[in-house]
Amino acid sequence: MRRYFLGVAMIGLLTASSLLRAHEPVDEVVEPAVGPASGAATISPVQMMRQSVGENLPDTILTDDTGREVRFFTDLVKDHAVVISFFYTNCRGTCPGTNIVLSDVRDDLATDFGKSVRFIAISVEPEKDDVAAISDYAAQYRAEVTDPDMPEWVFLTGKPEELKALRYKLGYYSIDPVVDADPTQHAATVIIGNHATGRWGMMPVGIGAEQLAGKVRRLAGWTKAQRYADVYAGLAKNRAAAGAEPAVAASEK
Repeated sequence: MRRYFLGVAMIGLLTASSLLRAHEPVDEVVEPAVGPASGAATISPVQMMRQSVGENLPDTILTDDTGREVRFFTDLVKDHAVVISFFYTNCRGTCPGTNIVLSDVRDDLATDFGKSVRFIAISVEPEKDDVAAISDYAAQYRAEVTDPDMPEWVFLTGKPEELKALRYKLGYYSIDPVVDADPTQHAATVIIGNHATGRWGMMPVGIGAEQLAGKVRRLAGWTKAQRYADVYAGLAKNRAAAGAEPAVAASEK
């Protein structure tokens, strides 16, 4: 997996928009409207970009690692925040590292997201990745857990042409058809989104588990408290530090 997929212009714009908005003062952040706009003149270009990725997502029939058939939108994406990754079971490149990072992110999000966020891993080599293969593969990373709030993590395969169409709909493809057909070339990135709020983006896994968990919160959080938890924590820390410094200085005199 040496080269990044290039067909991510729309999601790249969404990510850039979200990152720019991350620097706004917390109290001035305007939550986007959810659902159809009443008219073209009432919706901003930024909101249109943010919503468009999640609109009209296909109900592609997929098969999970237990052999159960699921519909991509209705069963997996609807009413959930999602972290979507791509893999193939014979990968010896960045796939294992990606899954280890995602395992840590999943643990991190269990407390404040619980099952409202779902991790979705889709094969880019479904010709070889049958149910038995992805079941063995998933077992390496998705440890059995007793925490009832641990987010779900599903590993999926399906019909090659349908999975290709799904990748293209999500913006995860290369404009070079030769590169696109080679699973070893796929990018170590994840798609993060929340269909209900219309917020979508794409992030590289290389930023690490802690930062990636923060990006999931910022992009896919249901509430301002979830989305800006790191900001609030940072402000609280700064206030505490500012309050402590004068006392220390006084005691040293």
